[in-house]
Amino acid sequence: MRWSESILESHLKAHRNKANLAQERFKLQNDAKVQDAQQNATQAIKAQNTTHQEKTILDCEIATIPPSVNHYWVASGKRRYLSDKARDFHDVVSMLVPRINTAARLKLDVTFHFPNRLRRDIDNYLKATIDSLVKCGLCVDDEQFDELIVRRGDVVKGGLIQLKVWEI
Repeated sequence: MRWSESILESHLKAHRNKANLAQERFKLQNDAKVQDAQQNATQAIKAQNTTHQEKTILDCEIATIPPSVNHYWVASGKRRYLSDKARDFHDVVSMLVPRINTAARLKLDVTFHFPNRLRRDIDNYLKATIDSLVKCGLCVDDEQFDELIVRRGDVVKGGLIQLKVWEI
């Protein structure tokens, strides 16, 4: 059976309409989910810690060192993207840190135990650490960190990060 050109055109038009409707429905559902998430985050921010006592939400050690800011991004032409080291570090943190998605104000205490005594600016390692905590779902945004305590610890073979996060 061979379709005439007009029947084929009407069939294709109907198919395009169905596809467009499905795409619009998906966009509306996705927008609704995003709006709900933003509303929940806003409500959580309004319901901040009123007891003024710090609540520990993370206390862990990660047996690696994050990439420095100098090795965090890779450029290709006009594009910039995360380096392999940065993505690997995000994966390690995602496996070890629970997904809490807190929207409260936070305090971070981080101690970097580097694998050797090379001279390093410890603040260059903070970006990847905080970004990984956000990416793994501990918190909503890195702007939530109001207090940062950054220390250089003793040399540990292979490197180590000690992380402690409180809701304040």
